[in-house]
Amino acid sequence: MKPEKKNARIGLRSPNLRRTIWIYFAIFIASVLVMMWMLFVASLGVNYKAMKAAQFNGAAEQIRKGLSEGMLTSQTLDELAYNSDMCVLIQNRYGDMVYTFDMMAGKCLIHNTNTFALLGYRQNAIDSPNKVYYAEIPNRRFNVTTMLYVTTIGNPDDPEGFLFLNTSLEPLESSERIIKTQVLLIGILLLILGIGISYILATLIEAPIKRIIKSAEILGKGDYNVKFDGKGYAETEILAETLEYTAGEIAKVDTLKRDLIANVSHDLRTPLTMIKAYAEMVRDLSGDNPKKRNEHINVIIEESDRLSGLVNDLLDLSKLESGASELKLKEFDLCEHIVNIMGRYKLLAENNGYKFYVSLPRKFVIKADIIKIDQVLYNLINNAVNYTGEGKEVYICLIPNGSTARLEITDTGRGIKEEDMKTIFDRYYRTEKAKREVIGSGLGLSIVKEVMKLHGYDYGVMSEVGVGSTFWIEVKCSPPHD
Repeated sequence: MKPEKKNARIGLRSPNLRRTIWIYFAIFIASVLVMMWMLFVASLGVNYKAMKAAQFNGAAEQIRKGLSEGMLTSQTLDELAYNSDMCVLIQNRYGDMVYTFDMMAGKCLIHNTNTFALLGYRQNAIDSPNKVYYAEIPNRRFNVTTMLYVTTIGNPDDPEGFLFLNTSLEPLESSERIIKTQVLLIGILLLILGIGISYILATLIEAPIKRIIKSAEILGKGDYNVKFDGKGYAETEILAETLEYTAGEIAKVDTLKRDLIANVSHDLRTPLTMIKAYAEMVRDLSGDNPKKRNEHINVIIEESDRLSGLVNDLLDLSKLESGASELKLKEFDLCEHIVNIMGRYKLLAENNGYKFYVSLPRKFVIKADIIKIDQVLYNLINNAVNYTGEGKEVYICLIPNGSTARLEITDTGRGIKEEDMKTIFDRYYRTEKAKREVIGSGLGLSIVKEVMKLHGYDYGVMSEVGVGSTFWIEVKCSPPHD
């Protein structure tokens, strides 16, 4: 029930995928409509008027040139006015009409304007710096807006005549109405199309995501064998593969956790049982017998030390994995240090028949945390002792290679299968087939791994089934002092 409530709360805070896609489509459609409006409607009038102004200038230049060369005829003027869709009026300096052409069927402003208004337009052209008067004037008689162009003919300072050009903006207004209607229709169609596409697209995108969510819910209930189906898109397929990998890793961690509980429970129970049993024996049987009492107390002490070592291993590994453990670097001779450590195994060799073969160079100085390196050495040597064969032989060899050296610790036990070597350094791992009962919780190699990672050193294992295993670490020589 808790996951469902959590999902419900997330749904209230986060936008729905389908709604989000529709919103983006709506924004896109609105942007397209705004651009269409700006390009076609808002700029239509400006572009049309600029085009007409350029057309007026071209026609005026052509008429001036024709008049100056005496090549201009009424037919030429008629064709020019007709092709340019404009009304033309040419007056001499006295206001007499020289030529006229009405292209607007009586709606031309210049043909429906009194003489005083025309004189005013002429004067505006004379007063203009470029001798051109341009204006948009409403023709109230026909309720249309017209464009008027007036310029001088001949000498600008003493004009021989005046040229009037006039056209209606009624086609522009009609075009604007048509385009506005079309933009509105296109907008409605785009909106309907956008809703349809967004619905289909959201459905297609949601399908693999919903499948992954259902599988994730099954994973959350503890079924690590669940399969994730992300077919449809490369991204969802990668997500599905990642989640399947994650499920596998979680399953491994869960298995390791159960192994830890089983191993630690067993290893804790054994010394606790021994401590309790021997304490009762001291109380009930050997309390008055000094010899027996001392033997039983020694067993209690040994089992207490074993219990303390297991707890310390757990604490050390926890610190290493959490990053709370810091290195205290110190220079020391690794060869001399190994010799000192091997001295502590002398009693084991004498009493239990173990044989230790040590091959070391004369000297190899490293800079490392000596306490943590001790953990590595003891764990690897103890591991070799636990798993070596009937011959009880352990080989320890330090091989220098320039600024690095490789420490190899080899046993002659059953060896490790190739598939097991991938997990041998994982937490709480312990091989199932040991020749003799192995003491420990399987934390030693995990501690080795974490210490090596903390120092930045390499580590690994080589093994052959039936022959034995070689665990190795590589250390770096301490740089010489200036």
